[in-house]
Amino acid sequence: MWMNDEFFARVGHDLRGELATMLAGVHYLLRYQKDLGAAPRDMLERVRGAGERLKRLLDEFDNSIWLRADASRPMTIARCDAVELVRRAAVHLEGAAAARGVRISFEGEPDGGTTLEGDPELLRVALEYVLGFAVLRSRDRPVRIRVSSAGGGPVVTVIDEAGPVPPEPLARLLEPFGERAAIPADPVAPRRRERLGLGLAIAHGILDAHGGGLTVEPSSERRDGGSAASDAGLSASGLCFTCTLGGVGGDAHPRLA
Repeated sequence: MWMNDEFFARVGHDLRGELATMLAGVHYLLRYQKDLGAAPRDMLERVRGAGERLKRLLDEFDNSIWLRADASRPMTIARCDAVELVRRAAVHLEGAAAARGVRISFEGEPDGGTTLEGDPELLRVALEYVLGFAVLRSRDRPVRIRVSSAGGGPVVTVIDEAGPVPPEPLARLLEPFGERAAIPADPVAPRRRERLGLGLAIAHGILDAHGGGLTVEPSSERRDGGSAASDAGLSASGLCFTCTLGGVGGDAHPRLA
């Protein structure tokens, strides 16, 4: 056994169990230990925050099985709606967006054509990694989401205004760890990591498994309206991610929920 799905499942399960025990003790002390001084309480809050971040990193580790294509990997197939998937992803990121002063906005929901057959939870995870990356880049700036319908199925577009990414790191952005070069360091805790650096690559793998895909390109669009970065004389003000959700049939290795 080497780096297959079972490897990730076993390692993730064992690490998660120890982390849950640690966090349970921290939560207990913060809730019931009424005589805690300001300094011990502050330290426990920091430990709790680190534990919550570690939980998210472990989720990313678990999901990294999607870095490797495997047509036999089971998925729980169901009918789902792209607009609802995007809203669920945004709800998961509300805390992170609020902490960075990021406002997530939705533009022009289509009247139809946004349903597909796929694994709703996996698709939500893929969209959350893309949207979460934009939020991490966009302190005190907006992030916009559009849902549309194209020949290949529903398409979700995520646009940020967090500044350009040089051509070389942009070309590697969807590769494992490629996103690290495009995420600015936390001004309060520069060594703190919110992601392992695999999220965009995982999203690419999940969408590809659904017959869709993920692309990224520079964008000069702004919230007040603007043209595409490809227009002459315009420089990129951010990134535009295009998530084609695709869709799979009920015979694509379904797993009963």
